[in-house]
Amino acid sequence: MRHKIPGARIIITGASSGIGRQLALQLANLGAKLVINARRTELLNELANEIREKNDKKGVPTFLEIVPGDITLPETRQAIIDRVLGAYGGLDILINNAGGAATGLFEGNSPERLKKVLDLNLVSLVEMTRLALPLLKREGQTQTSETAPMIVNLSSVVGLRGVTHYSEYCAAKFAVRGFSESLRTEIHRYGIDVLVVCPGSTDTEFFTRYLENTGEPKWPHHSRVSPEYVARKIIQAIRSGKHEIIPFFLGRVLNWLNKFCPRFLDWAMLWYT
Repeated sequence: MRHKIPGARIIITGASSGIGRQLALQLANLGAKLVINARRTELLNELANEIREKNDKKGVPTFLEIVPGDITLPETRQAIIDRVLGAYGGLDILINNAGGAATGLFEGNSPERLKKVLDLNLVSLVEMTRLALPLLKREGQTQTSETAPMIVNLSSVVGLRGVTHYSEYCAAKFAVRGFSESLRTEIHRYGIDVLVVCPGSTDTEFFTRYLENTGEPKWPHHSRVSPEYVARKIIQAIRSGKHEIIPFFLGRVLNWLNKFCPRFLDWAMLWYT
């Protein structure tokens, strides 16, 4: 199923930087009506000002709502839903982008660390989806839309293959894929699509703003893709109604090796433990 972007009512979580920020910029440029969320209010305001300035130069109206707050809190998630319903009368596309990793060997890590990683990457995504589902089913909407509904969940290449030093994060991102695949089947009857995005190494704050860092693997040098590129690929996948994308060449190689040479990857990971 294809999905129209102009006029689409879209929620983006984790929009203050990286992939989320680029999604907001590119979707706004295409005429989407946005509700953006992140913890850092100042960065959200800077993003909003940039979007408004660009639209003013083009002479087009800006449809943008800001909901600062921690996505792991129920009141923040409810505020996002209330805002999209109040501002636009409904919802067409939910993009669960917020996330972050903790790195280091599992041995010696605390249960609190696991909870923190799961709350941000999995629980908040699932509960945001739970709140959004009635709107995506067109229940309680006060305005109609020509855009077919969709949920976009950000997983990771390490949600395809577990890697050393990221055990909790891998577990969360594997769970995102499993949840998304199950949900896709359940809500197909409502005409709702589910897209899973599995980014690889992207040039964002991911590698400098860990939730916790007790040690990192010494990966061989490799180039990272830009968040602009990943956002562009996500939008293309939304438009074409794809179910899963890996917007990173080495990520696709990793996935291929894991399918056909899993023992080789097991052996390779020992070099970086």
